[in-house]
Amino acid sequence: MQNAIAINPIQDYKNDTDFVELGRTLVKRWSIIAIVMTSVFATVAVSTLRTTPQYRSETLILVDDRSSVPVVPGLESPYPGPQKDLSTEIQILRSHALVAKAIAALGDTDNPIGVKQVASNLSIHKAGEADVLIVSYTDTDPARAKAILDVLGKTYVDYSLERQVSQASNAIGFIEEQLPKAQQELSESALAIQSFRQTYGIVDPESYANQVLDIKQSLEKDAQSLEITLTRSQRLYAELRSQMVEAGQNPDTALVHSLLSQDSVYQQLASELKAVEAQYTLEASRFYETHPVVKNLAIQRDNLFRQLQQRSRRVLGDAVAKVDLDEVTGSGAIKESLATQLLQVETEMSAGLSQLARIRQAQQDVAIQFENIPQLQQRYAELQREFKVKSEAFNRFLEKLQELQIAEAQETAPWRVLEPPYEPQLPISPNVRRNLLLGLIAGGLLGVAAAILVERSDQRVKHVDEAKELTGLPSLGMIPKVSCPLVSQRKGEGRSLPSYYTEPFTEAVRSLALNLRYLGAEDEAKTLALTSATSGEGKSTLTYNLGRVLSELGQRVLIVDADMRKPTVHEFIKQPNALGLSSAIATDRNWSDLIHRSESGRLHILTSGPTPPNPVALLESQKMTQMLTQWRQAYDYVLIDTPPILGLSDSQSMVTKVDRVVLVCAIEQASRSSLMQTMETLRHTGCTLAGVVINMVKSSRDGYYYNYYSYYEHDDRTNGKVEEPFEEAIARTHSMFDDFMNRE
Repeated sequence: MQNAIAINPIQDYKNDTDFVELGRTLVKRWSIIAIVMTSVFATVAVSTLRTTPQYRSETLILVDDRSSVPVVPGLESPYPGPQKDLSTEIQILRSHALVAKAIAALGDTDNPIGVKQVASNLSIHKAGEADVLIVSYTDTDPARAKAILDVLGKTYVDYSLERQVSQASNAIGFIEEQLPKAQQELSESALAIQSFRQTYGIVDPESYANQVLDIKQSLEKDAQSLEITLTRSQRLYAELRSQMVEAGQNPDTALVHSLLSQDSVYQQLASELKAVEAQYTLEASRFYETHPVVKNLAIQRDNLFRQLQQRSRRVLGDAVAKVDLDEVTGSGAIKESLATQLLQVETEMSAGLSQLARIRQAQQDVAIQFENIPQLQQRYAELQREFKVKSEAFNRFLEKLQELQIAEAQETAPWRVLEPPYEPQLPISPNVRRNLLLGLIAGGLLGVAAAILVERSDQRVKHVDEAKELTGLPSLGMIPKVSCPLVSQRKGEGRSLPSYYTEPFTEAVRSLALNLRYLGAEDEAKTLALTSATSGEGKSTLTYNLGRVLSELGQRVLIVDADMRKPTVHEFIKQPNALGLSSAIATDRNWSDLIHRSESGRLHILTSGPTPPNPVALLESQKMTQMLTQWRQAYDYVLIDTPPILGLSDSQSMVTKVDRVVLVCAIEQASRSSLMQTMETLRHTGCTLAGVVINMVKSSRDGYYYNYYSYYEHDDRTNGKVEEPFEEAIARTHSMFDDFMNRE
């Protein structure tokens, strides 16, 4: 079959949030908006009119602390500080202590006012970036508001003076307490400088450094001069040694010989030794060595030799080893002269070397002193800086003490009243015009919010697009909501079946009938089951009217009321429901004997009949299937009114037996959840859905039938008649009231 509609899985619906949806909500819930807006506006109006007028007076106070003296001297910054934070001052001025002091100064015993009341009505805030406080007071009595601000201003000025005096007194006490300590620290710093000078023997490290530098340079000059002299002496010393060698004198012993030759005792002993040596040589040539004379001479010789050595040690010391006793007494005049010169040069050299060693030692000492100069300078600079800081601190303490004593003696308050308070003429509250306007705006906003909230909490399907999106089915037709949903009868047709003149409804049903005819043109879809999600969606009424329209179009139509639990079709034709579908299935009666026929003969109606114990068993029976086959052969269209899908299994058994299923969805009757559940149930049955018929559509809500109403209303006025009877107008008004109550 080419016109079968596939049922897609249900997708969650998301409410529209555009302006069209908002407009629909506002039009639909206008009564809620009106009630909320009226209530809010009335509440605001009554509250405003019953509010006692309030008057406000203001005064400006200059908060100038530039004349105050810092408590701790020496901590002032040379750069301008940030803007003063007056929040602490404001809290102090709002304190109950100052307020109570001001009330006491007011002296109003006739109408006493409490401290808490004044504090609660008092407002203090800073005026921009300036050091100015705006003090305002609100009261029901304008004169009292001005009087209270007068005493508050005086109290605040007195407070600033007391605070200045108190600060000065505290600062004086602090400085007097710190002065002895500062003086002690200054004395300790001076003693440290004195100890430094005594320890290092210097007064000023800079002068000391210059002196050490001069000494260092002088020692370097002396060392250079002495080295030159020593070089000359060494050269002369070498020449004298060379001359002595040429003269046959040992230079190493020349000095020794020179010294010994100048010693008379040594020379006497040497002469005696030579005489004894000569005598010994003579006697030894005459006698043997064992001869007493020879032995005595040998003993004398040895004694003299020992005496000579002892004398030489006394004169020369360790140099005695170099003495050649034979040469001591034999030196000539030349040799004596050379030895004397050599001795003199050696003496000068020895003295020069000794002096050079002393200079080198002095240079080392001076170098050490020179290296220590930077440390001494740094230490001395630290001591001087510390002394300067403590001296300046001590002097500042003295200066600030004098300034504070002068400030304490002053009686000028640092704060003053820039602008005195005034007596207000007009109240600041209530502002009737503003409050009424705000009440109207707030009421409107709250009304709109309430309407949106009620609309969002209403889970019913509200418009055509929503029904289409929830079902995912094509729309077969949209039926307007009318008070008497019955199609009008064409001219010439009999009056056996009732009808009412509601042209928009009639035209909508006719459009639905044409859509169904096109639907079954190719695959002969003759049996149609009309069902809905819940009861009250107008499927029975729609089935009856659709059958009438199809019969008017020349089709043979059978309307079957398969809702055995709650039959309705028999009420439209005003016939009893004693016999019907249940009778045809449960008994041997032929269904054709139980139908009701219209005067035209093209519309046949089979009512439901008596309610059986188990309608599902009858609908699932073989006989029901046989009758469906017979109906397909006998009629062009078979319209079966079935029970709602949810809660009952009757419709689920019928939808699988027919050619097509038409789902009826009534605006503001079916809920979104029930419609989604219905589509899920139909998907599981495997039936073929023709589409959805959207019922009870309001022209003012979706705009689909605005042209219908406009057209027919214009046509009726042109013909000079009003087709809607008074009773129908009353019924429509009653329906609108019921809708409003149901929404609430």
